Amino acid sequence: MPHAVAVPRIKRDRRAEILGAARALFFQNGYRATTMQLIAQQAGYSKRSAYLDYRNKDELFMAVCAEGGELLLDHLRKIPADALPVEQCIDAFLDVYILFSRNHAEYFRMIFSEASPAIIANCSPAVRERVGELERACLGVIVAWTERAMKEGHIQPVDPWETAGILVGTATGIVLLSMGGSQTVFSRDTLETLVKKAVRTFWQGLRPGGGARIDT
Repeated sequence: MPHAVAVPRIKRDRRAEILGAARALFFQNGYRATTMQLIAQQAGYSKRSAYLDYRNKDELFMAVCAEGGELLLDHLRKIPADALPVEQCIDAFLDVYILFSRNHAEYFRMIFSEASPAIIANCSPAVRERVGELERACLGVIVAWTERAMKEGHIQPVDPWETAGILVGTATGIVLLSMGGSQTVFSRDTLETLVKKAVRTFWQGLRPGGGARIDT
Protein backbone atom coordinates (compact mmCIF):
# COMPACT_ATOMS: atom_id res chain seq x y z
CA MET A 1 0.00 0.00 0.00
CA PRO A 2 1.56 3.31 -1.03
CA HIS A 3 2.49 5.72 1.70
CA ALA A 4 0.42 8.91 1.98
CA VAL A 5 2.29 11.99 0.82
CA ALA A 6 2.43 14.66 3.48
CA VAL A 7 1.14 18.01 2.24
CA PRO A 8 3.16 20.85 3.73
CA ARG A 9 1.08 23.36 5.65
CA ILE A 10 1.15 26.86 4.30
CA LYS A 11 2.43 29.20 6.96
CA ARG A 12 0.10 32.13 7.44
CA ASP A 13 1.44 35.66 7.59
CA ARG A 14 -0.62 36.98 10.46
CA ARG A 15 0.70 40.53 10.29
CA ALA A 16 -0.05 40.85 6.56
CA GLU A 17 -3.49 39.24 6.91
CA ILE A 18 -4.48 41.60 9.73
CA LEU A 19 -3.29 44.59 7.71
CA GLY A 20 -5.27 43.36 4.69
CA ALA A 21 -8.42 42.97 6.77
CA ALA A 22 -7.92 46.43 8.25
CA ARG A 23 -7.45 47.94 4.81
CA ALA A 24 -10.68 46.39 3.52
CA LEU A 25 -12.69 47.55 6.54
CA PHE A 26 -11.24 51.07 6.62
CA PHE A 27 -11.97 51.42 2.90
CA GLN A 28 -15.52 50.17 3.33
CA ASN A 29 -16.56 51.61 6.69
CA GLY A 30 -14.11 54.39 7.51
CA TYR A 31 -12.12 54.92 10.68
CA ARG A 32 -14.89 55.36 13.24
CA ALA A 33 -16.98 52.33 12.29
CA THR A 34 -14.00 49.97 12.24
CA THR A 35 -12.83 48.24 15.42
CA MET A 36 -9.98 45.92 16.32
CA GLN A 37 -12.55 43.21 17.00
CA LEU A 38 -13.94 43.49 13.47
CA ILE A 39 -10.46 43.54 11.98
CA ALA A 40 -9.41 40.44 13.88
CA GLN A 41 -12.58 38.59 12.94
CA GLN A 42 -12.20 39.42 9.26
CA ALA A 43 -8.59 38.26 9.30
CA GLY A 44 -9.53 35.03 11.08
CA TYR A 45 -7.70 35.71 14.33
CA SER A 46 -8.58 36.60 17.89
CA LYS A 47 -8.51 40.22 18.99
CA ARG A 48 -5.64 39.33 21.30
CA SER A 49 -3.62 38.01 18.35
CA ALA A 50 -4.16 41.26 16.44
CA TYR A 51 -2.54 43.19 19.29
CA LEU A 52 0.59 41.05 19.00
CA ASP A 53 1.45 42.77 15.71
CA TYR A 54 -0.17 46.20 16.03
CA ARG A 55 -0.37 48.43 19.07
CA ASN A 56 -3.92 49.58 18.38
CA LYS A 57 -6.43 50.54 15.69
CA ASP A 58 -4.69 53.86 15.12
CA GLU A 59 -1.44 52.13 14.22
CA LEU A 60 -3.24 49.92 11.71
CA PHE A 61 -5.04 52.94 10.27
CA MET A 62 -1.80 54.85 9.77
CA ALA A 63 -0.11 51.77 8.29
CA VAL A 64 -2.80 51.75 5.59
CA CYS A 65 -2.44 55.53 5.14
CA ALA A 66 1.30 55.03 4.67
CA GLU A 67 0.60 52.58 1.84
CA GLY A 68 -1.39 55.32 0.10
CA GLY A 69 1.34 57.87 0.77
CA GLU A 70 3.96 55.63 -0.79
CA LEU A 71 1.77 55.09 -3.84
CA LEU A 72 1.24 58.84 -4.28
CA LEU A 73 4.94 59.53 -3.83
CA ASP A 74 5.80 56.92 -6.47
CA HIS A 75 3.46 58.64 -8.95
CA LEU A 76 4.94 62.08 -8.17
CA ARG A 77 8.49 60.84 -8.63
CA LYS A 78 7.60 59.55 -12.09
CA ILE A 79 6.95 63.09 -13.33
CA PRO A 80 9.88 63.81 -15.72
CA ALA A 81 10.76 67.08 -14.00
CA ASP A 82 14.20 67.41 -15.59
CA ALA A 83 12.62 67.43 -19.05
CA LEU A 84 9.84 69.92 -18.24
CA PRO A 85 9.63 73.64 -17.49
CA VAL A 86 8.71 74.27 -13.86
CA GLU A 87 5.16 75.39 -14.59
CA GLN A 88 4.53 72.21 -16.57
CA CYS A 89 5.77 70.27 -13.53
CA ILE A 90 3.09 72.00 -11.45
CA ASP A 91 0.47 71.08 -14.05
CA ALA A 92 1.74 67.48 -14.05
CA PHE A 93 1.48 67.40 -10.25
CA LEU A 94 -2.16 68.50 -10.43
CA ASP A 95 -2.93 65.84 -13.02
CA VAL A 96 -1.33 63.16 -10.82
CA TYR A 97 -3.06 64.45 -7.69
CA ILE A 98 -6.52 64.54 -9.24
CA LEU A 99 -6.06 61.14 -10.87
CA PHE A 100 -4.90 59.70 -7.55
CA SER A 101 -8.03 61.04 -5.84
CA ARG A 102 -10.16 59.31 -8.47
CA ASN A 103 -8.32 55.99 -8.76
CA HIS A 104 -7.46 55.68 -5.06
CA ALA A 105 -10.30 57.57 -3.44
CA GLU A 106 -10.22 55.47 -0.26
CA TYR A 107 -6.55 56.19 0.36
CA PHE A 108 -7.09 59.88 -0.41
CA ARG A 109 -10.03 60.12 2.01
CA MET A 110 -8.12 58.35 4.78
CA ILE A 111 -4.97 60.43 4.41
CA PHE A 112 -6.48 63.86 3.92
CA SER A 113 -9.83 63.66 5.68
CA GLU A 114 -9.72 61.07 8.47
CA ALA A 115 -6.10 61.01 9.65
CA SER A 116 -5.57 63.43 12.54
CA PRO A 117 -2.72 64.48 14.85
CA ALA A 118 -4.41 62.56 17.68
CA ILE A 119 -4.45 59.33 15.66
CA ILE A 120 -0.81 59.76 14.64
CA ALA A 121 0.24 60.56 18.23
CA ASN A 122 -1.29 57.27 19.38
CA CYS A 123 1.05 55.25 17.13
CA SER A 124 4.49 53.87 17.82
CA PRO A 125 7.56 56.08 17.13
CA ALA A 126 8.42 53.95 14.11
CA VAL A 127 5.01 54.51 12.49
CA ARG A 128 5.08 58.23 13.29
CA GLU A 129 8.52 58.51 11.74
CA ARG A 130 7.43 56.65 8.61
CA VAL A 131 4.38 58.89 8.16
CA GLY A 132 6.45 62.01 8.72
CA GLU A 133 9.06 60.93 6.19
CA LEU A 134 6.38 60.27 3.57
CA GLU A 135 4.77 63.66 4.13
CA ARG A 136 8.11 65.44 3.85
CA ALA A 137 9.01 63.44 0.74
CA CYS A 138 5.75 64.30 -1.04
CA LEU A 139 6.03 67.98 -0.17
CA GLY A 140 9.72 67.83 -1.01
CA VAL A 141 8.90 67.16 -4.66
CA ILE A 142 7.20 70.57 -4.90
CA VAL A 143 9.82 72.20 -2.68
CA ALA A 144 12.48 71.18 -5.21
CA TRP A 145 10.46 72.68 -8.06
CA THR A 146 9.92 75.90 -6.09
CA GLU A 147 13.64 76.21 -5.39
CA ARG A 148 14.35 75.62 -9.06
CA ALA A 149 11.79 78.26 -10.07
CA MET A 150 13.46 80.81 -7.76
CA LYS A 151 16.91 79.93 -9.09
CA GLU A 152 15.72 80.35 -12.68
CA GLY A 153 14.07 83.67 -11.83
CA HIS A 154 10.49 82.55 -12.57
CA ILE A 155 9.17 83.45 -9.10
CA GLN A 156 10.15 85.84 -6.35
CA PRO A 157 12.03 84.64 -3.24
CA VAL A 158 9.68 82.62 -1.03
CA ASP A 159 9.84 79.99 1.69
CA PRO A 160 9.70 76.83 -0.47
CA TRP A 161 8.17 74.65 2.28
CA GLU A 162 5.40 77.17 3.00
CA THR A 163 4.78 77.52 -0.72
CA ALA A 164 4.50 73.76 -1.14
CA GLY A 165 2.15 73.60 1.86
CA ILE A 166 -0.14 76.27 0.45
CA LEU A 167 -0.17 74.66 -3.00
CA VAL A 168 -0.95 71.16 -1.72
CA GLY A 169 -3.42 72.49 0.86
CA THR A 170 -5.33 74.40 -1.80
CA ALA A 171 -5.47 71.39 -4.11
CA THR A 172 -6.47 69.03 -1.30
CA GLY A 173 -9.30 71.22 -0.05
CA ILE A 174 -10.97 71.53 -3.44
CA VAL A 175 -10.41 67.84 -4.29
CA LEU A 176 -12.11 66.85 -1.03
CA LEU A 177 -15.07 69.04 -1.98
CA SER A 178 -15.23 67.21 -5.30
CA MET A 179 -15.36 63.86 -3.47
CA GLY A 180 -18.25 64.73 -1.18
CA GLY A 181 -21.00 67.24 -0.56
CA SER A 182 -24.13 67.79 -2.59
CA GLN A 183 -22.28 69.17 -5.64
CA THR A 184 -25.43 71.08 -6.55
CA VAL A 185 -23.43 74.14 -7.62
CA PHE A 186 -20.31 72.56 -9.08
CA SER A 187 -19.88 69.08 -10.50
CA ARG A 188 -16.84 66.98 -9.71
CA ASP A 189 -15.34 67.76 -13.11
CA THR A 190 -15.88 71.49 -12.53
CA LEU A 191 -14.30 71.34 -9.07
CA GLU A 192 -11.29 69.52 -10.49
CA THR A 193 -10.94 72.31 -13.05
CA LEU A 194 -11.12 74.81 -10.19
CA VAL A 195 -8.20 73.01 -8.51
CA LYS A 196 -6.03 73.79 -11.51
CA LYS A 197 -7.25 77.38 -11.77
CA ALA A 198 -6.68 78.05 -8.07
CA VAL A 199 -3.16 76.62 -8.03
CA ARG A 200 -2.17 78.31 -11.28
CA THR A 201 -3.47 81.65 -9.99
CA PHE A 202 -1.46 81.21 -6.79
CA TRP A 203 1.68 80.29 -8.72
CA GLN A 204 1.30 83.20 -11.12
CA GLY A 205 1.06 85.52 -8.13
CA LEU A 206 4.55 84.40 -7.09
CA ARG A 207 6.09 85.72 -10.27
CA PRO A 208 8.20 88.88 -9.91
CA GLY A 209 5.71 91.73 -9.73
CA GLY A 210 2.84 89.28 -9.41
CA GLY A 211 1.62 90.81 -6.16
CA ALA A 212 1.65 87.73 -3.93
CA ARG A 213 4.12 87.55 -1.07
CA ILE A 214 5.12 84.76 1.29
CA ASP A 215 7.48 85.99 3.99
CA THR A 216 10.70 84.02 4.25
